[in-house]
Amino acid sequence: MKKKHRFLTERPFAHRGYHSSLLNNQKIPENSLDAFKRAIEKNYAIEMDIHFTKDFKIIVFHDFFLGRCTNKTGYVFSKSLDYIKKAKLFNNQSIPTLEEALNLIDGRVPVLLEIKYSKHIRKNLEIFLNVLAEKLESYKGPMALMSFSIDMIKFIREKNFFTGIPLGLTTSFPKIESPSNKIKNNKIENEIVSNKLQFISQDWEGIKNRRIKRLKKLDIVILSWTITSKEVEKSLRGIVDNITFENYEPDFTN
Repeated sequence: MKKKHRFLTERPFAHRGYHSSLLNNQKIPENSLDAFKRAIEKNYAIEMDIHFTKDFKIIVFHDFFLGRCTNKTGYVFSKSLDYIKKAKLFNNQSIPTLEEALNLIDGRVPVLLEIKYSKHIRKNLEIFLNVLAEKLESYKGPMALMSFSIDMIKFIREKNFFTGIPLGLTTSFPKIESPSNKIKNNKIENEIVSNKLQFISQDWEGIKNRRIKRLKKLDIVILSWTITSKEVEKSLRGIVDNITFENYEPDFTN
């Protein structure tokens, strides 16, 4: 890993920020500005999720549907930013835009952005990436991009977007693969290599899949999600380069 990308392995990533499940009865929602403030205070890197709204704005939110985390309903990609801003998180704050989140973080800790690949993004992929590029252009802090969608990642590579930002794939290779899974995952592994991705973020439950060891030998950084205990963290030592965590205080060092 090149020196400029070592931030991927230097400190654990707080999953959707350092949110309320880590705090004593304090209402700190996931992917909220308060969760990001807490992560900065603890000097953790931050993992967050981004969506594209109906009117081509980028917000920080995990789910495709508003109902679990807010007092509104509806699919994120079918709503305007104005509607989404009226949806309150359980601490009565609004869902942040990407710009608001990055202005708060301001390069103080690394950021790992996961792009949630909706049908709205698929239909407007180049528009989305141009909007994202505009938002990231002036940001000076360490940042990486990832998605579950290999189509998204391939398009970014083909169009030469974000050349200075490490690019990765979120993966969920199982520990044991069926014949059909093996065919599908062979293609995914080949795409990771051929597109020269700098990292993957793999579901920890499948971390002993032999593909992980092969990719690591190619100097591809291995992140792992979502770690929820020191027991699980301990089992990953020497296998992964860094973790995304929640619900406990990690000891992980690389």
